[in-house]
Order: sequence, then structure tokens, then C-alpha cells
Amino acid sequence: MLLDGAFSPGKKVRENKVAERLGVSRTIARLAMSALEHEGLLTREQNRGSTLRAFTVSEIVDAIEVRGELEAMAARVTAERGLKEEALQSFQDAIARAENLLITGVDDEEHRRQWAKMNREFHETLILASGNLAIAVAVRQMMTLPLVPPEAMIFDVSHPDLNHTQLERSHVDHIRIVEAIRAGHGHRAESLVREHTFRGAQNKRLNLTDPMALERARKLPGGILIVPDQTRPARKRNRRSSPKS
Repeated sequence: MLLDGAFSPGKKVRENKVAERLGVSRTIARLAMSALEHEGLLTREQNRGSTLRAFTVSEIVDAIEVRGELEAMAARVTAERGLKEEALQSFQDAIARAENLLITGVDDEEHRRQWAKMNREFHETLILASGNLAIAVAVRQMMTLPLVPPEAMIFDVSHPDLNHTQLERSHVDHIRIVEAIRAGHGHRAESLVREHTFRGAQNKRLNLTDPMALERARKLPGGILIVPDQTRPARKRNRRSSPKS
């Protein structure tokens, strides 16, 4: 309900209203809201109840980079332990689908949906292949935040050439990551995943500067909670040390 916009960011979310809308007791509603506070979607103030958080673009980018650190660790662990055939097949399937989509063109809603699904499955395989439960649990918590899941992609429909370049680079990253894992090069795989996720986060920051892209992002789960970064007022120049240009 929160991610779908049932409540407005910055507004109070009251237990009795939640219980009424869900058809449950206030005790159950309170437990659910406590879990959401733990996940970062709600904030609670002493004697003032819970408030739905809004998320700036910078906060979203920060969260994606944290997710990337966890995925980087998963890649290193998988390379060190050895990549199983089932996981390799899942990686190869995702890469093959991406190649076909790049040839066809990711320029309509259906193909964009297919690309997002492929990206989600690639990153899910990356986590599951490590066999590390702690990493899986930590990543699952990050996925509750808006636009952090790998399938929550912001396509730049206003600049198709730039969008295609971003997708091609992401595809090449996927290929190199799998090659490094398969070769048992743990630290290289870790570094590649970290750089891949960092680049994806920066692409998201760049794409969200486009009003059309931001409007599309608001239709994704949690997109309604996005607010632009606050711009800082420009500092006044010291006339003695800053000549006019």
C-alpha cells in the first residue's frame, strides 16, 4: 500500500486507519508498521506516531550502491567456491536474451519489460549462486526501498541513443562478470560488480533529471515516494578573491 501511493509521503500513517483498510486488528497493524520502520519506509517519533518517508534521488543512489557492495561480495564468494552448472546456465540464458533484445531494440514497453525481467533474474542468480544466506537476507532488505531492485529500471525514452549505449554497456558488464566468476577470479569479479552497480546508479541519477523519466519512475513500485534532491543556494563570491568572468 505504501509503495503504491495509498498514503502521501510526509503524512501520518495511523494504526487505526491501516487496521481498518486491511481488515485486521490494531495489534497486527502495529506489528506490520514496526517491520516497515525497520525496513526504512516509515519513521516513528516519540508520542507522534509514524510518518511515511520520502526518498531523494541521492538516497536512492546511495541504497543502490549498498546493494552493489553486497552483490560484489556474492560474486567473489561464488568465484572462490566455484560456479555451479545450474547458475551458469541461468547467467547464459540472461545474457542470450539481452543480446536478442539489443538486436531487436529496447524501444517499446514490452521490450523494456523484458529487459527489466532479464536484469532482475541475472542479479538474483548472482546472489543465489553464492550460497550465502546472510547476503541474501541483507539484499532482500534493500529491495524494499524505492527503485533499488535491479528490475526498477529508468529508461531514457527521450534520448534513445544514450539509452541504447547504457544498455549495451550493462550487457558487456554482465558478460565480464560471468567470465571472471567462471575463471575463479574472485577479486576481479567483485570489482566488476561494484563498478557495474555504481554505473547503473549514476545512470539512474542522470536519467531522473529528465522530467519524463521521473514521471515514468513514479509509476514504478515506490516511485510515488521519490522527491528531487534539494538544490543548495549558490555561495556568494568574495569580490576580493573571485574576479568577474
